[in-house]
Parts: sequence; structure tokens; C-alpha cells
Amino acid sequence: MEERMALLSDKDQQTLRDLFAKRLTEDVNITYFTQHDSVLVVPSLECEYCKETRELLEEVSALSDHIKVTVKDFVKDEAEAQRMGVQRIPAIVMEGKAKGRVHFYGIPAGYEFSTLVEDLFDVATGETDLQAASLQAVENIQQDVHIQVFVTPT
Repeated sequence: MEERMALLSDKDQQTLRDLFAKRLTEDVNITYFTQHDSVLVVPSLECEYCKETRELLEEVSALSDHIKVTVKDFVKDEAEAQRMGVQRIPAIVMEGKAKGRVHFYGIPAGYEFSTLVEDLFDVATGETDLQAASLQAVENIQQDVHIQVFVTPT
């Protein structure tokens, strides 16, 4: 069995462990939709970065007892993926004290890693750093809203 190298450095792991101990006081459940590992590559089902995303989530969840990760196969668990609104992989679905779910598609690498960490805090506590006017505007929404934010590494 080959040993893999950690994606997070020892220093980053300790920083996150300290941050989680201080700020992550409630549980966050992460459902990770991926594809099963296979030596055969089916071009229409190939998931770039699925393996690395899973490894990253496993490393992050090992840093706090409040982070629980469940891995699902996008094809085999299609009904659950549809129920949770997952449309592509890799997909990270976070649930906690906050109302609703946060979906994160792709690998949370580079600058997006800090977004993942902040999302963990927001989902766990059900609170955000939104200003009062923004919170009021959100409270006034009377229908479901689907918001997508697209980023690209530069």
C-alpha cells in the first residue's frame, strides 16, 4: 500500500485545528458526491480532481470532531444526488445549523480553500458576516432562489 503525501502542510493543519477548536462549535455534515475509483476511464464519466477533493475533505475532517464527511457515488446514489440538488461532480454539500444547504462544486484549492473554511463556520452556526441591510433583504425573499457563483483560477 503506497503512502500518499498530505495536501495540507503540518503548519496549515495545526492552524486549522486551532481555528476549528475556537470557532467550530456545532456539527457540519458534508456529503461528498464523487465517482468510484477505477483503473478504467470512461470519458463521459471522468471526474477531474474528484480523488484530490476527497483527500482534502478527509484531511480537513480529521482536524475537528465537528466535521462529518459521508462519501456518495454520483451514479450509484443518483436518487440522493437529485434529492440534494447535485448536478455535477465533484460536489460538496454542507448542512448544519444554518437553514438550507451550501453546494460547492469543484476542488476547493487555492483561494477557494478559505471559502470552504468560512462556509464551514457559517453552516455550523447558522450565522454570516452579512450586513443588516443584506440580511433584511434576504429575509424579504418570498420564493426559493438559486444563486451560483463562478470562479476561475488566474
